[in-house]
Amino acid sequence: MSETIHLRIREPDGSVREVPAVEGLTLGRSSSNRIVIADVNVSSEHARLVLDADGALAIEDLGSANKVRFEDGPILGKGDRHRLIPGERFSLGRTVIEIVGTDEKRLAVDRTELVELNATHTGETTQETRPTPKSKPADQAAKPAAKEDPPAKEVEVAKEADAPKKEAPKKKKKAPPLPEIPPLPEGTLEPKAFTLNRYTVDLSTYSVRHEAITCHDVEDVLGGAARGFKILQDFSVEDPYSPEAPLILNLGRLSGSQFMTGLRTYFHGFSPLKCTNSYRPSAMWTAGSGKFGTKIRYMDIDEVIFTGRAVMPVYLHISEGEDGKPEFRFKNASQLVGKRANEKIQHLHTLYPDAHFAVIGPAGENYRGVRFASIALSTINQLRSGDMKSRFCGRGGFGGVMGSKNLLAIAADVKDKKRGDKVPGLKEVNQHVARGKGSQRFRDARKGDGGGGTWANMTSLNPLHAMPEYNFNPTGTDISVPLYRENVEKDGRFVIKDEACFACGIACHKNMYDKGPDGKPSKFRAKFDYEPLNLLSANIGIFDIDQAAELVDMVDDLCMDSISVGVTLAYAMEYNKRVEEKGEESILPEYIRYGDFEGARRALEEIGRGELPLLGQGAKRLSEALGETGYAMHCKGVEFPAYLPQFNPGYPWALAGGHMSMRTYLLYVFEREKGMDYWVEAITERGFSILRDDILGICKFSGLPDDVMAHTVAAMTGLEIDPETLKRCVLRTFLRGYRLEKDAGFTSDDYAMPSEVHQEYPQIDLEHFNSREFFEALKDKVTARFDQMLIEQGL
Repeated sequence: MSETIHLRIREPDGSVREVPAVEGLTLGRSSSNRIVIADVNVSSEHARLVLDADGALAIEDLGSANKVRFEDGPILGKGDRHRLIPGERFSLGRTVIEIVGTDEKRLAVDRTELVELNATHTGETTQETRPTPKSKPADQAAKPAAKEDPPAKEVEVAKEADAPKKEAPKKKKKAPPLPEIPPLPEGTLEPKAFTLNRYTVDLSTYSVRHEAITCHDVEDVLGGAARGFKILQDFSVEDPYSPEAPLILNLGRLSGSQFMTGLRTYFHGFSPLKCTNSYRPSAMWTAGSGKFGTKIRYMDIDEVIFTGRAVMPVYLHISEGEDGKPEFRFKNASQLVGKRANEKIQHLHTLYPDAHFAVIGPAGENYRGVRFASIALSTINQLRSGDMKSRFCGRGGFGGVMGSKNLLAIAADVKDKKRGDKVPGLKEVNQHVARGKGSQRFRDARKGDGGGGTWANMTSLNPLHAMPEYNFNPTGTDISVPLYRENVEKDGRFVIKDEACFACGIACHKNMYDKGPDGKPSKFRAKFDYEPLNLLSANIGIFDIDQAAELVDMVDDLCMDSISVGVTLAYAMEYNKRVEEKGEESILPEYIRYGDFEGARRALEEIGRGELPLLGQGAKRLSEALGETGYAMHCKGVEFPAYLPQFNPGYPWALAGGHMSMRTYLLYVFEREKGMDYWVEAITERGFSILRDDILGICKFSGLPDDVMAHTVAAMTGLEIDPETLKRCVLRTFLRGYRLEKDAGFTSDDYAMPSEVHQEYPQIDLEHFNSREFFEALKDKVTARFDQMLIEQGL
């Protein structure tokens, strides 16, 4: 029998197919290829099979963004070729292809999937396949997938297990299978059986008043954003920095519990950033992890409402008294003034070794000049290492609200306690959090089946040229490829460690260290999530990971929201570029230029200390002051996260940040739907579902479905709640936030996008659809639907 060569193709979703290797075979994401690969990390026309000088089959790269990469072999750039040798493997994006030598006799008994050429693999025939349904929320999908073509004709061939295999150089140890979640204890309690401990703090008089409040509904019981919006309904605020403006600290029902990722702390109030076109502030919340919330829970505190303004800088020390009740003490904070966030935390840690902390940095102290100041929450890793490893309540500028009250820090000082809410079945639930499909893409790619965390979004979006560069205007090139994690690690100067929040098995933190002489981590450089890394590197024209790390760490330590300051800085760079092109003189500092690392570092330092107050106002106010609003990337004053607004018409209806409170930011990448009815449904039925976790007090990375979460809440708290009740709570929370926007004076004109978003960007490998005409028609339909829902829900 004559030997032929086949390509065994394993796509990121686990599906496998085998095709004959023939001259002229093309591979890529576009439907014009003979082998279509549904992997967004694969270029439209990635590679093809050709004959080399000796007449043997070889693979040639066609100028792909991610190249053709052989295991332990060459990396092919545009025009490079490599002969196909059975036993070797290469990758296109995240798709791994094994070169298999075979013959006609073996083909007759083979049972792997063989798909005819000129067809797209649909993954409907093997047990391994995990296709992404169109209705699945973008955040919970493991990988972006192209829109499916009709099923291809299939031919049966041998099972992959029967075929000869080449041992992988580093074989991953398979994790044990996930256990089934057993039936959980049912809840029987009505909301009125629950009591909340509220503490009202007037900083003007240093007075504290405690109230035990009987819950009236599920929103009260579950807490978080649901409870926060209910409290804010009783306030009318013109200036978020006024003494009368509230700053609310609260927890979700699962904050501080034994539910894995139940670590969230919330701050609510009227945002210095989010506002109407007449600059009236609107209600918002911000969330962060760390162990601060757990310490608050140990003291049985559900919510603290801060009003007033201290006559001097103070910090609040909350501890447990001899009677077991919390005691509030106000301490002179003069020794903390001017210190960066980590220095504040480490200083307080020497005073209160059992405590965890919420602090502001220089940005929050200079709140009038920095509207996007954040609040840093301490972590165990930070206190043990001394490194800047805080988690942040970043969005909305609530570090400035805290600073306006002369409150520089809060210390939650209590010894750890044994938590008494471990119920039968919770162990299995937590295993699904740590190792289940919902958290898969946030786990380490080198441990089991993880997707690599949010940093891996670069390798998903950049091949589509759909990753922000130069103020959300992608170049259509591979200029950002050096920022990929795999390339940072290949650089040889750095070590990336996957580290975790308190008692969390997901380990989503990607911390970068200098590599020591022994090859081990030495100096800590920065904690990388996708959004801060992108917006403080590629989006301001910087593509050096060493420089990016310095900027990310500086912004964290100054306690600014990295999304808002990064987007505002990019706007200023674009403004200076356009002014220079017109031959005019800019009123902004000349050192604010794309790609100028020293200029960016100087600007960020000055912004964080209140020395560039015009830039510290955020993209909306800055652009309106300059008269150039078309490329200021924000909605309602809140800057966009690192996902292109050109393909997300849902951004204007986000209540508290574009990717944290409206799950439409990746829908087009995943589902490729452009229809009006689709987008109305996506925004008004699915988009706000992401609020659920900011009600419960858990991390969005846990990724459990509503039925599991409802039964878990019932088991852990005793509350009678089912999935539909939980969904209704989420809906009512969103609508209450929408109502608060209307109460602040938001009109149809406020639900708008920057004009340049609606232009076509030919360099982006996604079809344009979000024209101004499309968006205006969509806005009318979405507004009508939400207004009707307010009536239906009695809000």
